[in-house]
Parts: sequence; structure tokens; C-alpha cells
Amino acid sequence: MTTYCATLARPALVWVVLAVVACAGTTLTKSWRNPDYKGQSLKKVLVVGVSDEPDLRRTFEQEFVKELKAAGMDAIPSYTVLPEDGQADQAQLSQAVKEAGSDGALITRLVQVDVQTEVGSVFLPVGVGFYGGYTVAWAGYYNVPVSHTDTVVLQTDLYSVDESQLLWSGTTQTVAATSIQKDLPGFAKLIIRELKKQGLV
Repeated sequence: MTTYCATLARPALVWVVLAVVACAGTTLTKSWRNPDYKGQSLKKVLVVGVSDEPDLRRTFEQEFVKELKAAGMDAIPSYTVLPEDGQADQAQLSQAVKEAGSDGALITRLVQVDVQTEVGSVFLPVGVGFYGGYTVAWAGYYNVPVSHTDTVVLQTDLYSVDESQLLWSGTTQTVAATSIQKDLPGFAKLIIRELKKQGLV
């Protein structure tokens, strides 16, 4: 998902964010486990990316499934059993879970994007006279350095399909962005590590 936050104007575009997802600056800021869940760890997880951008969604789900399988877990991307043009209704979702044969669903969505802009200073000689000053002002206008730092907050929830209950919820914060192909594996590993720690997968 190229540089993430460029198209994150719409909340549904979690996928834009998912491109930023696992930079070196990604941390797990919140982690909650359902204390009432006493069941076994999940065997097969349906990975769901909340986005109306099919390509971004596919990339996110494929990479997350890849990391889950590399960690020894069975998983399936939701785009293979759910329509890619928006939110599915309950009947479609139930059918998708049945087709996938999954006992759990992992859902990731965009929560927030903060963009900080820093404008540098360019010191130019003072122009001589009115026209000279005007000319220098225009030269400075075009050469002022501007930098952006994006902080992306994502929420990931793990559900048990059989009991239809939330087992775990975590929030991640990522500072800076590169590309989803490069950064997503780190994000996925972070989430998987926590789910293993909680004995859920």
C-alpha cells in the first residue's frame, strides 16, 4: 500500500494506513484479553481488512496470512470468500466463515491518522529596494523545506466464530511510513507474538 497516509482522508481506507503499518516505529499501545474465555487456541483464522480499496485489502490480507502461516498457524484471507466492494451483510459473513472453515476472525481497522508538518527556514539576503525584496521573497517561498510525520493508529480484534465473542483487542501506533510490502510483516509479527503470548493462536 505505497505511502500510506496520502489517501487516508476517508476512514474506510484502512488500507492506505496498512501501508504504513509496520515500520520500525510500530508499537503495541493497548492489549486486552477476554478474561472469561477458557477455550482452546484457535486453529484457523479468517483475516479481514476493513477497506473499500480492493488492491490494498488484498495486499494486507495476503501478507498477514503469510506471516500467520510462517508462524505455524492456518489462516485464510477474507477477500477469497467475501465481496471486495464494501461491507458484507450478516448472511454473507456467515457464509464466508462457513466456506473458510475458520474458528476465528482477525479484523483490522483504521482508528486515527495524525499528520505533523514541519516547515523549515531558508535565510536569504535582504533584497535591495522594493523590487529586490519582492524577488528574494519569491525565491524563499519556493525553497522552504517542508517535512511530514504521520502517526497511524490501527485496531485489531480477534473473535471466536463459534462463541461469537471478542477474545482479544489491540491497538498499534506507527510513526512514519514506507510501503506495505516492506513494513507489514513487522506489524503482523507484532500482533501474532501478542496473540501467542495470550494463548489464543
